[in-house]
Amino acid sequence: MKMESSKMLVVFTLIVLIAVSSDLVSGNLAPGEASDELCFNPCTPKLGNNECNTICVNKKYKEGSCVGFGIPPTFKYCCCKN
Repeated sequence: MKMESSKMLVVFTLIVLIAVSSDLVSGNLAPGEASDELCFNPCTPKLGNNECNTICVNKKYKEGSCVGFGIPPTFKYCCCKN
């Protein structure tokens, strides 16, 4: 009887871990819904504010622009916002 309960505990733990990890990987968002903010590719002379905004709008965000990071802001990344 003790062996069966140990197996059940292991199976239950694995199921919980799989469920939690799948929510984290998928982001747990409704289909077609964008998160509040997304920052990705570094801005360059070829990827400026206009190109960043176009990419963000195509990804169903309201707007996008190059945002500086660091103190002082030395790196700029394309960030999309709702």
